[in-house]
Amino acid sequence: MKTLKKNSTRFIAGATLGVMTLGGMTALTPPAQAAGSKTWKKVAIGAAAVTAYGQLKGKSKLRNIGAAATIGSYLMYRKARKKEARR
Repeated sequence: MKTLKKNSTRFIAGATLGVMTLGGMTALTPPAQAAGSKTWKKVAIGAAAVTAYGQLKGKSKLRNIGAAATIGSYLMYRKARKKEARR
């Protein structure tokens, strides 16, 4: 019985990670209507919140993923602002 519970927990964790990974990949591809700087700013703030939560709870993987997402979103935010300034 213990093995079944352990395997189902691993399956749920793996499925969740897969969905999060695919969701993250689609967030990095440019949408049909390109996201403006406001959208990337909101994503960066959300990712920073995930980073802070991971830091407070001592979850290093969550903190590292949040930090990487924060950096990527911030860079996209700066790129979008420069693009909007050129228009």
